[in-house]
Amino acid sequence: MQTARISAAVANVWRQPRVTALERLALNNHGLGPWLDQLSDGDTVALERDNRIVTQALFNDPFIVDRIVDGWAFGYVATQRDARHPEGYPGWVWAAQLSLAPLPLRTGTTVTVKRDFTPLLRPDGSTLRRLSLGTELPVISSKDHRYDLVQTPLGVGKVAKRATQFQFDEPHLLAGAQMVRLGAEFLDLRYLWGGVSAYGFDCSGLVYSLHRAVGIQLPRDASDQCLVGTTVDLANAQPGDLCFFAHDHGQGAVHHVAMYAGDGWLLHAPTPGKHVTYLQLATTYLRDELVAVKRNW
Repeated sequence: MQTARISAAVANVWRQPRVTALERLALNNHGLGPWLDQLSDGDTVALERDNRIVTQALFNDPFIVDRIVDGWAFGYVATQRDARHPEGYPGWVWAAQLSLAPLPLRTGTTVTVKRDFTPLLRPDGSTLRRLSLGTELPVISSKDHRYDLVQTPLGVGKVAKRATQFQFDEPHLLAGAQMVRLGAEFLDLRYLWGGVSAYGFDCSGLVYSLHRAVGIQLPRDASDQCLVGTTVDLANAQPGDLCFFAHDHGQGAVHHVAMYAGDGWLLHAPTPGKHVTYLQLATTYLRDELVAVKRNW
């Protein structure tokens, strides 16, 4: 096996190494906007129904390549834990969205994008990629007061320091509250099956990404996320805690996760065709399916 890096701004990880004519728009290294703009709500429902996308990987994420077949690479997203695969989350990536160049030396210091999107600039100031929330890059130099010089799969770049800091100037906020504040910036963003980027989230992708933005690595799927963290009572839940829901009134398999936002409200990505929104737990059928509340921050 060989470790590559994602060189696309965001790469979809597919269940099978083939795409439809419409989905070919998603193989663009510069972003998923042209593809998403063409999708109807019905198309987004079909992505879940057919399980077309299993997850996404962000620029610079390590991808462990097992094999390459007809321009597609099967492997594992190493930054996304999966109980069944210790290497990472498995799936197919369009090989042109990978860089097999030797990995840069790690400096020990990294920065993480804390905005929906921010440009990755070449040293001359031109735009190289449009980075999504959660993208993590090793820092070469922080001497410039406006930009960090960073290592990337495409060479040296720079990222605005303000994009790797929270927009809200409230240093007293706990990490849980920071995640809720950050998550509110994605209200009304359309649900995307398999999504872990600012182009769209599924339920576990949203909470995975918010934790990643504050430096906490969760497993990728809700069923695995439910197994980590500290269990808390709902009465003692704080903003940033995760509420998990299971079929058969909490006796079956975990099928959904939402972030507790305070005062009985949840922030979540509900289902295909819907948008990121708030939900009052006491007024929904989910109250009877609550199986665990977990804290990871």
